[in-house]
Order: sequence, then structure tokens, then C-alpha cells
Amino acid sequence: MPVDVKAILSAAEPEPVFGEDVMALSRIAQSNRTYKRAQQLREKQEYDTFAIAQGAEVAGSVNFMDSVADIDLSIAEIAKMSSANKGNNLVQASLTKLRGGLEETKQLASGRNASIESLNTLSDDVYQLQENRAKGGIYNEGAVTELIKNAKNFVNSNAHYLDANLRKDYESKIDDLVKTRNVYNMIDFYDKDHEEKGIQFQADASQPDYLTSIQQGLLQQSKNFADVGNVDDAMKSISSLAAVGVSEAKYNQRAGQAQFAGEQVADFRSQIESVNTEIESYRGLLGQGVESKSELELDSKFKELVGGLKVSLPSDPNSLVGSGGLETVNLAIRQQSDMLNTILTGPATGPEYFGMASLDNIPIDDVDAQQFGLDSGSTLKDVWDNYQSVVTDEEKEPYMDLMAHYVADPKFTKAIAHGFRGGGMKISAISEEEKNAARIMVGSARTYNKLKRLRKEHFIDFPISTSVGVLSQSGYGQQGGGLQMNWPGQ
Repeated sequence: MPVDVKAILSAAEPEPVFGEDVMALSRIAQSNRTYKRAQQLREKQEYDTFAIAQGAEVAGSVNFMDSVADIDLSIAEIAKMSSANKGNNLVQASLTKLRGGLEETKQLASGRNASIESLNTLSDDVYQLQENRAKGGIYNEGAVTELIKNAKNFVNSNAHYLDANLRKDYESKIDDLVKTRNVYNMIDFYDKDHEEKGIQFQADASQPDYLTSIQQGLLQQSKNFADVGNVDDAMKSISSLAAVGVSEAKYNQRAGQAQFAGEQVADFRSQIESVNTEIESYRGLLGQGVESKSELELDSKFKELVGGLKVSLPSDPNSLVGSGGLETVNLAIRQQSDMLNTILTGPATGPEYFGMASLDNIPIDDVDAQQFGLDSGSTLKDVWDNYQSVVTDEEKEPYMDLMAHYVADPKFTKAIAHGFRGGGMKISAISEEEKNAARIMVGSARTYNKLKRLRKEHFIDFPISTSVGVLSQSGYGQQGGGLQMNWPGQ
């Protein structure tokens, strides 16, 4: 009998344990469990995010500029939050990272505080050195060098703890110490006996460390400044030794210091008189100080343009000897420069004003051109263009120096006069008005040159106050309790 395999296999299939209704209920239960797990996961994520944000807020509430105690409080707070979240790996990892950042911040704060304390200690050490010297102590190069070395080492090894301002304070202290050492090294060339506060000067004039009397005073002044920590003024005083030496050499070439000082004083007075005479001369052309019937022909618009510009020096030389003398001369130079500038740039509304084209007829020497970066064959017009291109008085002054030099040269007076007819070199004769305008311009340039010479020779190269002081010490011209020179010719 054949075997019915299909029937056997069919009989072997298991019968369903659950019916369709039971399976439907099972799917609903599984769906509820999935929803609850998703809800729990969402709540955990929200909690984790909040806990991490709280930790970030605590960590962000301090920085390396705060005190170490404040940073420690933040670290402790993070530790509490970490303890409260044991088993939560995500929150634990975030809080651990935040705590690590706070530990680095604490380290930076500690390093910065140590740097500030070190800077204060350095300041105290520098102050103590100055106090010791001011009270009769001697300069200790070894101590200064050690302070420089230690400070540099500290800055180099703690650079990551120093913000820009703190580093700048350190470097400023180091620079002052280096300048102090440099000043004393220069003083030491002349001061061999360090046990004495006063300088023991070389008496043999043939020796390289010999100083004249005025130089000795400057060096002692430099040491006095350095001993109280005024290094900048100490450097200025000692830097003047060479210039003073050259000036004093002039004394030695004369019969004596008093004679040379007298010549300086006489020349000073003479130059002031020359400046004032020059000013009066061209002011007279403008009709000031002369009778109307003697007034020279001059265009009224030009007279109005230039007449209001006042330049003068005090008639009494004594008023220029004091501390304000140099500023008075500087002011006069600026005023004279303004007058020349006004003449050259007056409103170009007619031939009575200066025409710039005429400056092209005044060539400047190649040496002058090279000095001012101009091409060979340049003219005074090129100098003027450069003068106009710069802004400050300090930048303009060298160009005005060159302008005044050429304008004051008699061989260019005719070209200057032609400039007052608009710049054209016309064949017709120059009018009296144009000649007089040129005289005023040339006189203004001569005055400018004389003022510059006065400043250079008697306020920069060899201050007139020094010559007056020498004469005063010799008993010449001293009246009452103050200094009042009886100037030659008075």
C-alpha cells in the first residue's frame, strides 16, 4: 500500500497555541512597552541635557582672573553634581570634562597670582635698591644683574600665565633695570671708587676719563638721578657729556670762559636785534610805523592779507634767557613760516598774489635735491609741492627751511617779483607794487633764516643760559638777588 507522505507531514504540523484574538492583545501589550521605553529614554535625555547644562553654567561662572577660592567652589559644586549622577555615564563624562577644564583654570589662576606676587616682589626689590642708594648706599651691579636674570627667567618659564598687560609690566621693569645697569656702567668709566657716594674725578687732563668742570657737574647730576631711580633723566644727563665737551672746547680756544661767554651773549643780543630790525623793515613796507605819505606802493589786497600776521621777539634779551625763551623763539619761527605760507598760498584772484609757476624758474642745487629725495634739475616748485604734501609742523619745517633759503637769495629776487604778476616772466618792467611785495616776501624769508640760526646757535648748540651762568659766576652782570644781565651796549 503506498505511503501518503503529504498526509503524514500535514499531521506533523503543530496546532496554533494562540488564536488570532490572543495575538492581537499581545501586539497591543508590546506596543505599550515600546512607548514606555521611548518615554523613559526621552525623559532621561532631557534630564541628562539639563544636568550637563547646569554643570556648564557652574564651570562658566569663573575664569582665570577670579580667585582660586572661587574656582575651588565651582570645582566642589561640579563634584557634588557628579556624585548625584553616579551610574549616569553620559552626565559623568561631561562633568568630568568640565572639572578638568576648571582644574586647568585653577592652575592658570594660581600661576597668574604667583606672577603678580613675583612682580610685586620685583618692584619691592627695585624700590629697596633705590632706597639704599638714596640713603648713602652704593650701586650693586651684581644685585641688579641678578634681578634682571631672575625676572627674564620667570617671564620665559611662566609665559602661559601672563596676559598682555602683565607681561608688559614685567618687561617694563626689566627694561628699567637694564637701563639702570647701562647708566651705571657709563658712570663707572669715570667713577673708580665705588665706596664713595660722590664721584672721584680724574685730575689728569691727558687721561681718557678726564672731565671738564661742566661735564663733572652733568655726570654727578646723572648719578644723583640714577641713585633715586630716575633713570631716564640720568641717561639724558650723561648723554650730554660729548656735546658739552665740544662746547667747552670752544671756551679753551678763547682767552677764557668768561670771554667766550661774553662773545656768546653779545652775539645773542646782536641776533635778536637783527631779527627785530628785519621784521620792522618789512612791516614798514606794509605801512606800519611810517607816515602815510611815506608809505610805499603796495596792493591793498596783499597788504590786508599779510598785514595781520604778527611776528616779533621781545626787545629785552633777558626775557629769552629763562626756561620759556626757546618756546618763544619756536613760536616766532612758526609764525614766520605761516607768513611765508600765506604769501605763497594767498587767494589766486588776481596778479597781485603770488603765482606758483614762477617757482619753476628757481632751480635748486643737486645736493639739496638729493637730500630731499628729489631728482636732479628739480626746482623750488618741487620743494613747495613736497611741503604741501606733508601735514605736521615737524614734517613741514625742513621744506620751509629750503624754501626760505632760496627765497632770501638776492639772485632770485627778480623771479620772486615776477611771481606777483601771476607767475609769468613778462618782458615789461616790474611794477613798484610787485617789487615791494617781493621785498616783503624776501624780508620774511630772511627773518625766518635768522630765527632758525638764533635757535640753533643759542638754544641748541650752546644754550645762552649757560653763557649767562658763566658770566654770573664770574661776577659779571649780577644785580640784586636775581640774574639780570647788563648786556653790551646797554
